[in-house]
Amino acid sequence: MLAVALVLGAGAAWGDTLHAAVDRAAALDPVLRTLEARAGEVDAGRLAAAGAFPVPPTVGTSLRRDRPDRDLGRNEVEFEIGLPMWLPGQRALRQRIAGDDGNERTAALADARLQVAGRVREALWQIAFDRIEEAAARRRAATVEQLVADVERRVAAGVLARADLLLARAEATVARGALIEAVMRAGQSMHAWRALVGSTALPASWVEGPVPADAGVHPSVAAAHGQVELARSRLKLALEATRDPPELGLQHRSDRDVAGADYRNSIRVALRIPFATDARNHPRIALANTELVRAESGLLQLQRRIESERARAAAELDAARAQEANARVQLQDAAEHLALVRRAFELGEHSLVAMLRASVLADEAQAGLERQRAARDRAVARVNQAAGILP
Repeated sequence: MLAVALVLGAGAAWGDTLHAAVDRAAALDPVLRTLEARAGEVDAGRLAAAGAFPVPPTVGTSLRRDRPDRDLGRNEVEFEIGLPMWLPGQRALRQRIAGDDGNERTAALADARLQVAGRVREALWQIAFDRIEEAAARRRAATVEQLVADVERRVAAGVLARADLLLARAEATVARGALIEAVMRAGQSMHAWRALVGSTALPASWVEGPVPADAGVHPSVAAAHGQVELARSRLKLALEATRDPPELGLQHRSDRDVAGADYRNSIRVALRIPFATDARNHPRIALANTELVRAESGLLQLQRRIESERARAAAELDAARAQEANARVQLQDAAEHLALVRRAFELGEHSLVAMLRASVLADEAQAGLERQRAARDRAVARVNQAAGILP
């Protein structure tokens, strides 16, 4: 991380940890905030499944009088309470669904946080790569400016022709243009970072270690399993709860036939049992079965995708390590070549063109090694992301 930290420069605002950066991004993520808000929905489902009634009780009243066509004083008042009752096993099924819903939400939270962590990782490494390019452009511009000053002295002394000075100045113009472009890209990556986490503070370090062997269940797989279990529970409810809850009705009636007569009081007990019909049950079973098939298909597809991502990330890491070793050799050769060409140039044995070419090769080799080191560390982060490891 030392090389990356040096490349990032003194202008960066440093935060504390990669974990804290993920926390800041998670606090702004709409998916995570929606899942957190679902906690009340899950609690409400559990409360309803544990309630005394499957649906709310009802209260009704009615009044019957002989007015306005006749006025004999006939009066009848009724009050009724409807108490729905759980079907055998229905409450247990509802409680199971409520529990599966809570488990699915918990797994979905972990999965959503992993997706946020992936965006944070990629944004940080984009910043690192852009600032590596910026640092390389600054080095190149400084090197060429030094060379221009040296050529100006040599032209003034009559050692070099003015054409060499114009060539050096043209190279300096190109280097300054590349620097402007690199600074712009580095600024754009910082703007994207601020939009992601809500601040410009960067973690003090975001180089990660390799994934442990016992990484556990991938959060995305756990979330998909949660969706499958919830769909199975809903299908079981649709198959077993084939009728609406029965209702026990308690009615009190008070009536009289004529004015002045005493009221008669009576109590009625009623039981309503809905029938199980295909018109009610088939659409519910079909919908629940469709949801289960969708969840199971999604789980299989996700497992294949994760295996592919793991293999791709591992291959990227192997390639990055090999490229780093190659870039190290290239830098050693380029540095030695530049030293030999510079000595020959100072002695007048090499042209300015050869000196410029050697300088470009050395600067590019230095930047190439920094890129490959960053690519290696980014590949480790991608291996961890593919394995479902949170920072």
